Amino acid sequence: MKVLLLVKNFDLGGTEVHVRELANGLAEAGHRVFVMSRSGRQVEYLNAEVTFIQHRFTDFGLLGAVSKVRKLIRSERIEIIHGHQRLPILISAIVKALTGIFSVATIHGRLSLDSRPGFMRRWIDRMILVAPNRLSTLRESDAVRAKCCVIYNGISLEGRIPSRKKIQGPNLLYASRVDRRHGQALIIILKKIWPSLLRQFPRAKLHIAGDGNRLAEVREVAKPFTEASEQSVVFHGFVPSLDPLFKETSLTLGVGRVAIESLALGIPVIPVNSAYWAPVVSRDNYEALKVDNFVGRPFYEFEPEPLLAELLCVLGDLDKVCHETQNLSEEVYQDFSLTRMVDLIEEVYQELVD
Repeated sequence: MKVLLLVKNFDLGGTEVHVRELANGLAEAGHRVFVMSRSGRQVEYLNAEVTFIQHRFTDFGLLGAVSKVRKLIRSERIEIIHGHQRLPILISAIVKALTGIFSVATIHGRLSLDSRPGFMRRWIDRMILVAPNRLSTLRESDAVRAKCCVIYNGISLEGRIPSRKKIQGPNLLYASRVDRRHGQALIIILKKIWPSLLRQFPRAKLHIAGDGNRLAEVREVAKPFTEASEQSVVFHGFVPSLDPLFKETSLTLGVGRVAIESLALGIPVIPVNSAYWAPVVSRDNYEALKVDNFVGRPFYEFEPEPLLAELLCVLGDLDKVCHETQNLSEEVYQDFSLTRMVDLIEEVYQELVD
């Protein structure tokens, strides 16, 4: 089967890693895979059998992108076009309407945002949601429900077992693209949470992995904590894999894919972004967080004071929390297996072409 994956960016972010691992998994399963995107650091981690085609997707360049995709479909006889992120999904829908090619969309964020304008939903053959509650915005009578299925994010963690013996003191990790939303969360954490936390845990360190358009602003706010005498905040920039950092992490602050990877390795997680947060993931709240991709929406709106209280509570009983998370890790790994994700997406493709 010949498959074209479209994604706007291909650098750092959960969607980008998802596309890279899906492309590699499909290629390993014997499919001919093309990825079209703006170039980024994920390109060098693609399987050698995957063909990468550079294109800068913009709203103003919509017609040019549609034309380029149509030519590629004809020249390579592509059978499936699969869009990720709003603009690539829109392009997939338009190309479907023009050519009749089978089209698939994966909704990584909110259905109302990733699949707008609404008419494009009629042109997409299948819509894959990475969490069940993405359907909550649809009316029960909405016809698009018949096109939707849930396939959780897949993670590849074979042989990745972090050494807990090396951890010295409470090491926190925040890993994400440092964009508008996550940059704002980090700024609030650094201004209103970190000073109080250090008073209780003076050896604590906050590791920040990722870059983006608000990184410079976050670095400026973090200056008091990066002096030679302090160094309680460490910036790592873009990292191709979080494995080395996970080996030293006591507690992860994150949502989505970062939270899933951390939990599967037995590392405790407090779901946090600029809009929501949730208590540390446990057996009691795992299912409620799982259906929302560990965003924390079913729990609390982001406010620094209660989040600080939760951090102090977790760090004060870290050994017990780590033990509980390690007991949960095998279930997380099974729920979010990369092999299972690729197999289920293959089934979606096969149902369309048969």
